[in-house]
Amino acid sequence: MKLKFLSLIIAFTSHALLSQTYNYYFGNLHSHTGFSDGCKDSTSSNVTNPTGAYAFAKQSNNFDFLGVSEHNHYSSANNPGFKIQSYSIGLNMANTANQDGVFLTLFGNEYGVSSSYNGHVVVYGFNQLIGWETTVPGVVGNNYNIYNAKSDYDGLFKKVKNNPAAFCYLAHPQYSDYSTVGTAASALLNLPYNAAYDSAIVGTPLRSGLAFSTFINYNDYPAGNYFQYYKNLLAIGYHVGIGYDHDNHYTTFGRSTGGRLVILAPSLTRANLYTAMQSMHFYGSDDMNAKVAFTMGTNIMGSILTGSANPTFNVTHNDLDGELADTIKIWRGVSNSGGVFPTPINTSLASNTSIFTDNSGLVNNIQYYYFAEIKQADGQWIVTSPIWYTKSASVGIKEIEPSFEFNYFPNPVSQKLNISFTQNDLYKISIIDITGRVVYQTNGLLQKTEIDLSAFNQGIYSLKVENKNTSTTKKLIVE
Repeated sequence: MKLKFLSLIIAFTSHALLSQTYNYYFGNLHSHTGFSDGCKDSTSSNVTNPTGAYAFAKQSNNFDFLGVSEHNHYSSANNPGFKIQSYSIGLNMANTANQDGVFLTLFGNEYGVSSSYNGHVVVYGFNQLIGWETTVPGVVGNNYNIYNAKSDYDGLFKKVKNNPAAFCYLAHPQYSDYSTVGTAASALLNLPYNAAYDSAIVGTPLRSGLAFSTFINYNDYPAGNYFQYYKNLLAIGYHVGIGYDHDNHYTTFGRSTGGRLVILAPSLTRANLYTAMQSMHFYGSDDMNAKVAFTMGTNIMGSILTGSANPTFNVTHNDLDGELADTIKIWRGVSNSGGVFPTPINTSLASNTSIFTDNSGLVNNIQYYYFAEIKQADGQWIVTSPIWYTKSASVGIKEIEPSFEFNYFPNPVSQKLNISFTQNDLYKISIIDITGRVVYQTNGLLQKTEIDLSAFNQGIYSLKVENKNTSTTKKLIVE
C-alpha cells in the first residue's frame, strides 16, 4: 500500500503533532542516456551513460536530483535499444554517484511504447527489469527479469502497487493511453476509478520536454502541457500529483529548460525523495527556483484529510528572483464526480499570498480536492499537487482548530513581513524571541498588514496572533 493511502486522516487534531519542516528540492526524473536512445550527441559531449549524465546534471543550476529512466525494451538499435544487462549496470552507477545531502541520482525505466492505446510510464523502485521481449541481439535469453505483456497496463500498475518500494509516473500521457485490452474505450481515462492503479500511479507532468532539445541555456520550453489530463485523472477519483519532465535525449540534463519537478522533503535523501513522490508532496514549475507552499493548516500538498470544519487553504509563492505572482488560483473538484472537472473558486491578483476558506456548503462524506495554480508576471506557470478533504459531521475525536487562519510571507524574511487573514477582525500580533521576550507587538482591526523587520537580529522567532477567541503561533525565521 502506497504512502498516499497512509496520509493523515484526521485533520486539525494538533498543530504540534503535525509540525514538520520541509525543504524544496528541484530536479527531473525522466531522462535517457546512451543505454537506450539518449546521449545522441555523445561524440561531441563524451557523455554516453548514466555516470556521465549524473556528473553533467550535478553542475546544472538549481538542480538537486536526476533520475535516468531508460526505455525498458530494445526493439532495434538505438530505437530505443535497451538490453537487460544494462539495467543492473545503471542501478550500480546510480548507487555509486548518489550523494545524500548533496545530489541525488536514481535509475529506473520508462515502460511501454507510444503506439495507439499504449503509452509510456516512468517506473522507479524495481531492482529487476520489467519487460516482454524474448529475442534481442546480444542478449542470451529473455530481455527482462519480470514478464509483463507489452500492452498489459493493468498488469504493470498492479505489479507496481504490489511493490511498496516502487512508484510509477505517467509520461507525456495521451487520452487513449494505458488501455487494458487495446481499445480507446479501455484507456485509463475512459475506465472507472481503480484503487489498485491509484496505489501505483503518483502523478503526471505539467509539461514534458522538449525531448530532443540540444539547448543548454535553460530557455527551451515546451509549448504543450498535460494540465487537462491531470484534471481528468482527479475528476475520476485518482489521488495523483503534478510534476515536470525533461525527457532528455541529448546531453542537456537540467539545462534545456528551467522547468523543474519540485519535491518537498525534510532533507535531500533518496528515501525522502521516494516518500515525497509516493505522498504527492511535489509540484510542477516553469520557474527553476520558485518555492510554493499550498497548505491546509499544517498539512501540505498531497495530504488526504477528514474534518468537521470548513477548510482553509494558504498559498505562498516565493520566487528567489523576486518575481511577483500575477495570479494565484485555488481550484476545487469532487472525486469520482462522473467527469465533472474542477473549477477555480478563488483568485488573488498581483500578490505572493492567498488565503481562502471554503464556506460554500460542502456536503458531508464527499471527498473534495483542491490545488493551486500560479501564473507569474512573465507567464511562467506553476501547478501544485492537491489536498483532498472530506467533511464529516464528526471525526470521532476532539478537534483543536483555531477560529481563524493567517498567512505570512516571506519566511525566512529579511525586510518586510506580510500577514493576511481570512477575515477582517481585531488581532494582536506578537513577535517573540527564543528567550520568550516579546520584541514586537501591535494590534488593530486587520485583514492585511506589513511589518518591517529589517532592524531585527537574525534568528528564530515565534509569530503569535490572537483574537478574542483564541491564538495560534507559528515559526518565523529572520535572516
